[in-house]
Amino acid sequence: MGRRVRARGLQGLVCLWAMLIASAAGLMRTANAQGLPSPSEPVLSTSGQFLIHAPGASALAGNASALASDQRFVRLEPAFVGVSCERIKQSLLHEVGRTTPWQGRIYVEVRPARSTGQPVTITSERFRNGWQYQVELPATVERDRYTRAIIHVLLLELANRGSSGRLAEIPAWLSEGLTQRLLASKEFEIILPPPREKVNGLSFSATRLTERMDDPVGHARKQLHGQPPLTFDQLSWQAQDELSGPAAELYGASAQLFVCELLRLRDGRACLTAMLARLQRYYNWQLAFLDAFSSHFERALDVEKWWALGCVQSPEKELVRKLPTEGTTWYDLEQALLTTRPDGPGTGSSSVSTNVTLQTIIREWDRVEQFHTLSGKVQELDLLRPRLSPDLALLVQEYCQAIGIYLQNPHWSRPRAVLGAKTRLSPAAQEALQRLDVLDARREALRPAKTPLATADVTASPEPHP
Repeated sequence: MGRRVRARGLQGLVCLWAMLIASAAGLMRTANAQGLPSPSEPVLSTSGQFLIHAPGASALAGNASALASDQRFVRLEPAFVGVSCERIKQSLLHEVGRTTPWQGRIYVEVRPARSTGQPVTITSERFRNGWQYQVELPATVERDRYTRAIIHVLLLELANRGSSGRLAEIPAWLSEGLTQRLLASKEFEIILPPPREKVNGLSFSATRLTERMDDPVGHARKQLHGQPPLTFDQLSWQAQDELSGPAAELYGASAQLFVCELLRLRDGRACLTAMLARLQRYYNWQLAFLDAFSSHFERALDVEKWWALGCVQSPEKELVRKLPTEGTTWYDLEQALLTTRPDGPGTGSSSVSTNVTLQTIIREWDRVEQFHTLSGKVQELDLLRPRLSPDLALLVQEYCQAIGIYLQNPHWSRPRAVLGAKTRLSPAAQEALQRLDVLDARREALRPAKTPLATADVTASPEPHP
């Protein structure tokens, strides 16, 4: 009985929107002769995919009225939202390489702006002829939140084409990365502010550009302020919508750089297009990602290594520059196996740093720090290996294998409860520690003998006689 009521409600919603579309079509035909429709009238975009409705959204209430002059916010008026959505769609289709006609209609509901921080919601409904989507936005909203919502719903529409019934999962890093990429390169093209001035009866808004827009990669690196971006693991599991302040900025810049680097791969755009087509086939996006990018990555660890080498750790050229070109010794290997970590919260000149071993990282560090550090350590050892003697190079290879086997285990960092009170290391961690201990013992056996100090040629002076 509940399903019948829901079906009737959905049918009623479809009928209501159909009436609005018919009304909007008539309004758009008369708009050319009579000017722009009023904010309360529904507006149909040029392609027909977007229908924008803003009942009573023109009025500002509370502290929202103070945002009219804030450049971070944009005032949404239906006629300009329709044009803006179409421009965002065209820019997004260019990035992901899709040109096929749209299949799911998107209804944009602009609500009155009563205060800052009003929620932006996206809902999806599946009908017999496919999916339809609704986006609810406050009339005054941050530029990035508005762009992110439209890009996310467009990615949903792309991914759900031909879906058998399950809604595709869009990874947060993808929608956020594309959002920041388009804002960095085309913000003034895809976001249209409402007109503020009138000349000879025509309303217009003037925008003056005084500098050239950054390329997306340069913009992302500048936003990071010299700090390393988030790891692939952090981008995959952090809930971006729960972040705020510097954490949200770090996530956005990291996601933007990650998307840019994927698109710079030999066939990156084609792989991203294939990923979107595969999302609705899998229950999690990671499998769709690895399937689409199989020519580059076989496992998630391969993605982390590629990302760590290119962005998280120092670039490969920088690591090569720092490593000695000749005369690499046992002591260089010993230093490469250690990781420096500050003791305590202090970061000033008086702070104390400690060199920790691989075993300490596995025993004591949390999951994210482990993966980030150990993945980078593998890259550093790989670069060091060609400069070592054959016996040490073989040892380095076995170190890398031990770390790789540990990270490839699906339960590599999961502690196990003991009698419901304490936790102990996982079997994968215990096995890795045993291997590392054996390798350390072999390395210690290869330690070069200490060279005795040269004996000084000193002539002893005779002792004075009493």
